[in-house]
Amino acid sequence: MSAAKLITDMGATVALVDGKVKLAGLDRLPAEIATRVVAAAREHVAELRRELDPTGLGWSPWPAEDGDPDFEGKWAVFDLRDACRSCKARIVRAGERILAFYPPSLGAGMVEYAEDLLDDARGYLAANLDKLPVLTPAEAVERIKEVMRAHPGLRFTRGDGDSIWPLYPKDWSAGQKMAVQSLWLVAGPNLDHDAFKEIDR
Repeated sequence: MSAAKLITDMGATVALVDGKVKLAGLDRLPAEIATRVVAAAREHVAELRRELDPTGLGWSPWPAEDGDPDFEGKWAVFDLRDACRSCKARIVRAGERILAFYPPSLGAGMVEYAEDLLDDARGYLAANLDKLPVLTPAEAVERIKEVMRAHPGLRFTRGDGDSIWPLYPKDWSAGQKMAVQSLWLVAGPNLDHDAFKEIDR
C-alpha cells in the first residue's frame, strides 16, 4: 500500500506544499489515530514526497556548476521538471523502466519536446532510480480507467493469444496514444483482472 493511501485510509489528508509534507484533518480524528497518522508520515516522509510530487522530479537538485560530472544530466532533469510542470506530465518508474505519463490532451509538439529532454536526462535518472515515484500495474489500470472515463472513444479489445490491445479514437494525436501506451505497458496482465465497460470480448 502507498504511504499516502495509508494516511488517507486513517481519515487524514496529506499534501506536498513547497516541498514539505503537510497533514490536515488531524483535529477530526481520535487522539490515538491522529498520533498514528503523524508517526506514519514521519516514517514515510521520503516516500510521501515521491508519491505526492506532481512532476516526479521534485527531488532533483538545482542545475549543476561547471565541472560537475553530472552537469549535463542535472541540467536535463531541471529542464524536464519545468516542462512537466507546464504540461502536467509526470516522470515515474515501473521496475527498471523510466516513463513519462502525459495528459491525453497534450499536443504532439510538447510530447516530442519532453521526450527529447527525457532522453537527455535518462542516464542521470537511471543512476537515481530510487528517487522516482513508482507506478505499479494496479495504479496503471486505475489511470487507464480515468482516461477512458474522460475519453469514451478509447476502448480495449482482445488480440492474438487473448491479449488486450488499446483501440484509440481516430482523431487522437501520437502524444495522446503515447500517454495511454505507457500505462498499458505497465498495467500488463493486470488488465485481465479488471472489467472494462467498453471492452470487446
